[in-house]
Amino acid sequence: MQAKKKLDIQLNDGKIIQFMPDMIHKDLLSLTNNQEIVYRTERLILVQLASYNLIKLHELRMIIYRTLDQLRYHKIASKYYHEELS
Repeated sequence: MQAKKKLDIQLNDGKIIQFMPDMIHKDLLSLTNNQEIVYRTERLILVQLASYNLIKLHELRMIIYRTLDQLRYHKIASKYYHEELS
């Protein structure tokens, strides 16, 4: 049986924290109450993160933004961009 792979996030100040999937869930819920959008986006993001051991916070935020945009949730992607990336 394969153990779950650990993912760490490097914050802007260099500090490393452990990634918890509910971080993304909470971020997405702050953007929309539509559970289908949250579920679809969250699953696609988690698949993309499976190849990482360490990710910079900005890169994680870009993955979230690009995933929302790719799923054609353009208004939500724009809202996320203005709240987290600008």
